[in-house]
Amino acid sequence: MRIVVLGGGVIGSVYAGRLAAAGHQVAVLARGRRAAELRGDGLVLEDAVTGQRTITPVEVLDALDDIPDLVLVAVRRDQFSGALSLLTPVGAAGPDVLFFGNAAGHTADLRSALGARALFGFPGAGGVRDGAVVRYVLIRQQNTMLSDPDQPGSPRVRRLAGVFRAAGFPTVLSGDAEGWLTAHAAFVVPIAFALYRDGVDPGRLAADPATLRLMVSATRQAFRALRRAGNRQIPGNLRALYVALPERFAVAYWRRMLAGPRGELWFAGHTRAAPEEMSSLAAALQENVRRAGGAAPALDDLLATGFAG
Repeated sequence: MRIVVLGGGVIGSVYAGRLAAAGHQVAVLARGRRAAELRGDGLVLEDAVTGQRTITPVEVLDALDDIPDLVLVAVRRDQFSGALSLLTPVGAAGPDVLFFGNAAGHTADLRSALGARALFGFPGAGGVRDGAVVRYVLIRQQNTMLSDPDQPGSPRVRRLAGVFRAAGFPTVLSGDAEGWLTAHAAFVVPIAFALYRDGVDPGRLAADPATLRLMVSATRQAFRALRRAGNRQIPGNLRALYVALPERFAVAYWRRMLAGPRGELWFAGHTRAAPEEMSSLAAALQENVRRAGGAAPALDDLLATGFAG
């Protein structure tokens, strides 16, 4: 399969590298310093768990100058609209386009722009970039999500799931991309804004019980509001942690997780690098909770923090 990855950040690099290693013809569309790094050093990935480092030569593009089988758009949500200018010139008969990030609130507009070509997904990996090196970890608790909004379980999305699984990414299909992405926002936004409250220092947050409780309460309240409105896309493990179990279990879980290396790799690195994205995602989440008719005072309190700390 010919795949063009639009974006050479952590997620684009991880998926490009592993897809290339699985035998696919992969190119990365990147610019500026990142394009120079990829051309000079190759795609350098380091598994943060095993320490194994791989270097993969990769084709680097300045523009989408051919028609691949798939364009994987691995940029922040605030960059999705700008990415459209790179995608629309190839026309309606162009490749499938997988928007690979939290497009909650934007899925309808992106589908309107690209029609049936638009697919949606979310990665099951996290990490940080240090110069040319991307240190990453696969998140066992979060499978890669893929969704074809026009035909859930379509042959093309099932084929794509097979491609991702063969590259080492456990993958799940969703029949409701907007619902899944909104549910994910209800999980990740409180973590991000709790980190902002503590200077985007996961160790400091782990030692801050008041903010941890507020963070957990924010997600519990948002999940309950979304469920009352009919959202059935909250993953089972998060439903158990935040809805079924007493709040203290979630607080204890996040205290342990944030105190270790996963706090930086899963959350803090991206949170620190993407305040505009988190602000946009927070606004979309608050609007969804409001439309659901549910109260989430802990979420409102946490988001009022802004980017202080």
